[in-house]
Amino acid sequence: MTPLNPILLTLTLLLFSALALALSNLSPGCANPQPPDSPTPGAPSTHQTIDVPSAGGLRTYLLSLPLNPSHAPSPLILAFHGKGQTASQFETQTQLTDPEFRLRGSIVAFPQGVHGQWLGDPTSPPRSERDDIAFARALLKQLMQEWCVDLTRVYLVGFSNGGGLTHLLACDPEVSAHVAAAAIVSGAFYKDRSLKGDGPLFGTCNKGEAPLPILEMHGGADPVIHYDGKSTPDGETYPLTEWLGDWRERNGCAGGQSELKRDIHDGSVQKTEWWCGIGKQGAKDVVVHYYIRGFGHGWPSTKGQDDDGQRYGPVGWNGTSDIVEFLAGKWLGGGDEGGEVMEGTRDEL
Repeated sequence: MTPLNPILLTLTLLLFSALALALSNLSPGCANPQPPDSPTPGAPSTHQTIDVPSAGGLRTYLLSLPLNPSHAPSPLILAFHGKGQTASQFETQTQLTDPEFRLRGSIVAFPQGVHGQWLGDPTSPPRSERDDIAFARALLKQLMQEWCVDLTRVYLVGFSNGGGLTHLLACDPEVSAHVAAAAIVSGAFYKDRSLKGDGPLFGTCNKGEAPLPILEMHGGADPVIHYDGKSTPDGETYPLTEWLGDWRERNGCAGGQSELKRDIHDGSVQKTEWWCGIGKQGAKDVVVHYYIRGFGHGWPSTKGQDDDGQRYGPVGWNGTSDIVEFLAGKWLGGGDEGGEVMEGTRDEL
């Protein structure tokens, strides 16, 4: 028998290892033929349903598929609206499915809260009555089973009460194990004593040991979720400085952390980035914060919106662009290599 060429054998093993790694990034849905009644890629978002008994039974969400789907797995974004909003209003507000801003090739799901509300708000039912974390778990599993998702590129986005839920999901061991990064705008993070409840919510976090990069944008003049955490009619929230410090610690930045602080967007925003470690072993911008000077409670964009009275907008920049850029450079188990960003910049990339 002719002995195997050791160089050829090594190359073959490397090829199979690379193939196995690539296949490990594919969700079960990548093996599914799409049914004839499935949503049309690039068409307006469609209403979908999922039955989650512990979350109130039949729940709904909007689903948007990318315009030009390829055979490659897609990034997935779960986007949670603010209190009193609908999923449709949040899609319009964020423009996450607008080709100008959309993360290239992404599947975007906009879950709908019952009565426009999520777990973590002082007026919402306790988790034992309606478990929105169970809803998010079930929805994430269903989307991975039905569609071809890149398992290393699952992201969370949330606004206000939806930002509070995004925090809770980032701290949930089942969800956070799948999440590459999260972005929150005007996050509502309530002290546990302000909540109805059957156990601590924001007062505990059970995420895994690996860093979970997180970005938060907040108006310095927010009249709803005060930057300094002072009590509102609904209850006391965490001061943003405390919340950011907690996330730096969760992401392993308790010691040896670095900080970069600078003004952006013509001085209207102070952007602060924290990262840990040195060189290739370090975790870059594991916590990022936008302090928006003079801004209120809302989603920063150049367009007028229904809540301009409390967001003190429009502003001269679009928060969605910065969020998508942040998410695009993150993947599970990876670092920051600047992935493909927005569909609207296809020709420039």
